[in-house]
Amino acid sequence: MSIRSLHTSLKFELIFFDSRNQSHVSVEALDLNIDELDGSMIRCFITFRSSFETYKKIDSRALFNLTPEVRGPIFGGELNPSQDVEIEAKLDPTLILPLSSQVTSIEELAQYLQNLSKHQSRDGILDTESWFAINVKQSISLPPEIGKGQLKVGYSTAWAASDQRYGE
Repeated sequence: MSIRSLHTSLKFELIFFDSRNQSHVSVEALDLNIDELDGSMIRCFITFRSSFETYKKIDSRALFNLTPEVRGPIFGGELNPSQDVEIEAKLDPTLILPLSSQVTSIEELAQYLQNLSKHQSRDGILDTESWFAINVKQSISLPPEIGKGQLKVGYSTAWAASDQRYGE
């Protein structure tokens, strides 16, 4: 038994559905990662970017299971309202088996998500409550006197701490 991690970069608009408020949340899909055990998908992660305004909607509505009680302390300072926010989320494990019966590769999964989003299909995979935010962050540039590069500002959630991927 061996776990294999697969990754693909994404660059498309992804539209999630907020069923509690009957509204849509539009973000930019950046990365898709899956973990497989003996060829079967066991975990699925997506990273996306949103405007700060959209993040505030996500925050205030606790979308992606981002409730106040699961948030860790913020690191690196406060989030900057003039910058986009990057969120990494994991798919509800109960949806993995049905999803893996529909797609056989990470590329197919990326295409499947893009098609669902484009047609705003409602099969539950793109419902905000089907995903658990594990990291929320922004990139900030280092001051010139310190050097070149970037740091991350943000926080992790209890959903990250509860995932074996981050404890291995």
